Amino acid sequence: MLRELLIDPKRDPEQEYTIHLFEFCNFRCAFCWQNHEDTIGIDNVLDKLPSIEKLISQEFRTTVTFNIMGGEVFAPQIFNENLCAGYVQLSEEIKKICDRYNKKFSINWVTNLAIERNDLVKYLLAVSREKGIDARLTTSYDPRGRFNPKDLELFKQNVEYWKDELTCFSCLLTKANIDYYLEHGDEYFDYLYKSGFYIYFDYYMPDEHAEHQMPSDKKLLEFFKWCVDNYPNVHPVKDWIFNKKNYASCRTSKLVLADGTICQCGNLTQTPKSLSMYKTPIKRMDNSGIEDAFLNKYNCSSCEFLDRCTLGCFMNRDYKYLEDLDECVFKLTHRYIEDVRVQKGYEAT
Repeated sequence: MLRELLIDPKRDPEQEYTIHLFEFCNFRCAFCWQNHEDTIGIDNVLDKLPSIEKLISQEFRTTVTFNIMGGEVFAPQIFNENLCAGYVQLSEEIKKICDRYNKKFSINWVTNLAIERNDLVKYLLAVSREKGIDARLTTSYDPRGRFNPKDLELFKQNVEYWKDELTCFSCLLTKANIDYYLEHGDEYFDYLYKSGFYIYFDYYMPDEHAEHQMPSDKKLLEFFKWCVDNYPNVHPVKDWIFNKKNYASCRTSKLVLADGTICQCGNLTQTPKSLSMYKTPIKRMDNSGIEDAFLNKYNCSSCEFLDRCTLGCFMNRDYKYLEDLDECVFKLTHRYIEDVRVQKGYEAT
């Protein structure tokens, strides 16, 4: 099969698990699929352990990254000493499971950083590291659809407080975000970039609200060119410019949802209306359909940039109402990079 020939060699050797402890959140982001009023899972975070062990027991990769998130795991309305103790115990039990199956692992606590109990977060990281657990913080920054003014100021304060602990700023490629960057620029994004933070532009996964959030390929190409010209160190653009070979950006993430359900990313969009946004049938634990559809649609086997390309998000590319260009947006971006490389003397390694 094409995917075995073309995608499997490009798989990241580290497996990624995303653990949704619950959906409750102190934000109401316009592009988020979750029910942020839902409190299911808050009082029983340890109930995810059987699902985690089931995944680990079947995992053939030796290294696993756990993205532990909500909702918002540190939401001021719920994050207290008891919940922090639950997180500590969860981390300890994950370590026991990984030790049992001889897996190396790290934990990313995914937070919107509009949080108040920094003392408890600091305690969580410190205790984890004392027990030999590689624990980190990651966050997101989006100029549109995420922050109200008060939360933005709190976010900025916490960026300064946690700047030595933050491993990544994820920025979502929604239409609103892209339009804002291109039309207005963003002073705070400039600050994050110039401060040397790791910034990753992630792909929007369409749901029932995709009509307002999904950028056209024409807009996406314009944005990628803008990054090449002005922000060449953001990812994945930096990888496209400077690496001769790259892993696929999709890490075939395995998920545990708030109710303990195990699935892959395609199962996140639960509602019939959301599922109707895709051309290919979505299966709970099998993304092969959307991967094959991607490879066939863009004729990846004949692409001169296959080694360098990270391929994008297969779910994003399977959106039924995607406004395509005549050629693959990633191929066109790489052609533009080739022109810029000649002009500026970039050297891929």
